[in-house]
Amino acid sequence: MKVLLKSSILLLLASWLTTACVEHTVYHTYQSIPNEGWDKHDTLTFVIPITDSLPTTLQVTAEVRSGNKYPYQNLFIVVSHNLQDSTTFETDTLALSLADNEGNWKGSAWGSLRQSSLPLGKVSIKGSGNYLFKVSHGMKDEVLPGIRDVGVYLSK
Repeated sequence: MKVLLKSSILLLLASWLTTACVEHTVYHTYQSIPNEGWDKHDTLTFVIPITDSLPTTLQVTAEVRSGNKYPYQNLFIVVSHNLQDSTTFETDTLALSLADNEGNWKGSAWGSLRQSSLPLGKVSIKGSGNYLFKVSHGMKDEVLPGIRDVGVYLSK
């Protein structure tokens, strides 16, 4: 009887945690970078559908998955979006720290793959529609090795 009760409680807790995390996600997707590397002129474009039923203020986070071949401690990304006003793009160059000064990788890891997140802040959405989020790298390299995926995460 105790085992059944423990199992039921754990299952209920796991279901609640899964639902709680998904409930706050508005948009979350990645785009893969070619194995050869991320070309300086390759801009990743994310089309983000926003509906009226969503709250007007969302937290925006850029996410990067890198592998062992990434040669630098930091990654500069150029982010453009029209989330606050569908007719005007805001552009900013942001620094994402992937490793500390001793060379220890930051972020979560799965084998040789590292995932790092950069919160960009909150934006107020003015209405429903398809909004755009564009990302390119701002490094000196023409082709940047070691970046595997770039993602966008919007949450309530």
